[in-house]
Amino acid sequence: MGDSLPVDPPLWLPARPPGPGAASWYAASDLRFFLVAIRTLVLQVAHPMVGAAVGQHSVYKTDPYGRLWRTATSVIRQVFGGYRTAEEGQRLLAMHREITGVDDQGRRYSARNPAAYVWVHATLFDAWRLFLRDYARGLSPAGEEQLFDEWRRIGLLIGCEDRLLPGSIAEYDEYFAQMLTTLEDNEVVQDLLHNAPKAPPLVPQWLFDLLNAPLLRWQRSFVAETVPPELAGRFGLPRDARTARHARLLGGFSKLLGLVPGLVRRNGFASWAMWRTSRDPRITPEPLRYP
Repeated sequence: MGDSLPVDPPLWLPARPPGPGAASWYAASDLRFFLVAIRTLVLQVAHPMVGAAVGQHSVYKTDPYGRLWRTATSVIRQVFGGYRTAEEGQRLLAMHREITGVDDQGRRYSARNPAAYVWVHATLFDAWRLFLRDYARGLSPAGEEQLFDEWRRIGLLIGCEDRLLPGSIAEYDEYFAQMLTTLEDNEVVQDLLHNAPKAPPLVPQWLFDLLNAPLLRWQRSFVAETVPPELAGRFGLPRDARTARHARLLGGFSKLLGLVPGLVRRNGFASWAMWRTSRDPRITPEPLRYP
């Protein structure tokens, strides 16, 4: 960040970025949030357009760690970037402009489709709320309203169309439930659920697959227990006493980790971004500081 900053926010921005005390900052910076990350990715790529675009254009199979780094960097810019969030939104929209094609069912898709773009953003509010409510300290009605407001403001900043963003939590829940009925099983969904990524250099793939097998089983259990039963069935994920036990254990383990000081639990890159943005005199703290 430069030494001098303008006092007034840019007039052209459609919303105020989250500031200190943001519920979204708390959720997205906590390392425990990775517990729900695979579920979020599965919901995103189960959208027909998103799944086709990822399957045909993404390098997540050939360069998984580079792809993960770029995704994490983008999310940090979106959530913790302050007035730089809008710049990241413009970059994303420009990057996705050329990602078009036809899926294996003959349907045309575009990564710039406004509804698909909103869906990817919508999964973040669902993930943050799930994490804070069931795997962290809990989420009060006021905290949930604050989280939704921050999520909506970030959506406007990154270029989501206002008319497509739900205007309230009730509208969001109705939208999300309807969208779940449109999600499809596809190769990318199954790949995320069942296959380890490409092994790092010098590590045999068979050994990496063996080491990842237990984690993948727990991830499948978590997804099965935290999505509606009909969606779990669509993805071929059984729900039984074992998956329920795994989900309960993960929840208990996550809350136990909550006893660890926040500075230790926090993603270092997120901490740096929050500190950087908090120094901007244009950034105002959230009315209700979370937690």
